[in-house]
Amino acid sequence: MLAYNLVKLVSRLVCAQPRCLNEALASGVGRLCWHVVPAWRQYMARRNVMECLGVSQEEAEIIARKSVTRFGRMLVEVLRYPLLTKENFRELVHFEGLEHLEEAYAEGHGVIMCTAHYGNWEMLGASMALLGYPILSITRKQNNGDMDRFINDYRQMVGQHVTYNHGENSMLAIGRYLKEKHLVGILYDQDSAHTGEHLEFFGKPARVPDGAAHLARLFKAPIVPLFMHNNPDGTLTAVIHPPLHALKTRDREENVHVIMRRLIAIAEDEIRRDPTMWFWVHDRWKDGRQRYKEYKKGV
Repeated sequence: MLAYNLVKLVSRLVCAQPRCLNEALASGVGRLCWHVVPAWRQYMARRNVMECLGVSQEEAEIIARKSVTRFGRMLVEVLRYPLLTKENFRELVHFEGLEHLEEAYAEGHGVIMCTAHYGNWEMLGASMALLGYPILSITRKQNNGDMDRFINDYRQMVGQHVTYNHGENSMLAIGRYLKEKHLVGILYDQDSAHTGEHLEFFGKPARVPDGAAHLARLFKAPIVPLFMHNNPDGTLTAVIHPPLHALKTRDREENVHVIMRRLIAIAEDEIRRDPTMWFWVHDRWKDGRQRYKEYKKGV
């Protein structure tokens, strides 16, 4: 409870203090975040940026750092959730391609919103709820119970419903929301452990969570890829892509594979558009520690 109450106190301060102080706080927290990232993750992030984007070591260093330091701004934006209302949130969040979401929702089969750990992905779910859409956000349970309670309280504060990405209850909740023609939010860019599609991500073999494609095929729900971008003036822009539709033929594996390949291509394009928005310090290819050990040994 101590950590939960402390973060709630910080949230009240952030909601009350002027923008200049929040910008200073975001900058300071962001720099601190980079310094507490383990050395092996920093090295891995730089190498992955170089390999995926074909940039120099110096540019990779800048991208890797900014991809972490931006979390200061993201944290401040979440801490200010108590100030957001349906009437004022569009002063902060702009939309590019909102008609694609409206078109998908009008089909009447629910919508599967697919995004990555890119920009302020938390604000995407909040924005959909504040637009008036009933939305279920699928999330990973945090290791720290206080932080898990805090972030879920704040998600619900702006109108989202939440379920965890594992367990029987989560599947029941997802199925119910789609049957009721609502929105379901899914992150699809990280490794899915022992399940998922084997695809190439930036030319490197990767396992990709394929739950979105299976759900789209089962419920006839369109998939809408969307990504949140930071703007220099402190606002955000949600970029919404045209809906994707999964075929339902006898070849289920091929149906799923086609959709996931298209989703991965969209994610790559968005990351190239602004690589500092993606979470490069995540061990996406599960080889970061080993590569760092080889680097330290001079291999």
